[in-house]
Amino acid sequence: MYFKFLILSASFFLFVSCDGFQAIDGMIVDSESHKPITNVQIREIKEVDALVFSDEQGYFEFHEIKGFAFGDKEMTIVFSKENYTSDTITFINNESKLIKLEKIEEKQ
Repeated sequence: MYFKFLILSASFFLFVSCDGFQAIDGMIVDSESHKPITNVQIREIKEVDALVFSDEQGYFEFHEIKGFAFGDKEMTIVFSKENYTSDTITFINNESKLIKLEKIEEKQ
């Protein structure tokens, strides 16, 4: 009986201590020209220190380990770049999206 309890307890603690791996990716382009936008700042809205940037082709990957294996499956991401309107988008784990940012018109 003690052995069964020990095995069940160990299994339970192993399960709830597992972190959930979340990953998203995508491409960021200009909404009019459809050209890739480089160095777009990408961060999760809930995590201050979680920050990445888009590469030369506008591609980004965002990986995070958080919560339990049965934790939150969504990540809300903020995309921002100077001279572009910022956008906030919610992703489901392992989702890829094409993000179109609108350029801010310069006032003369």
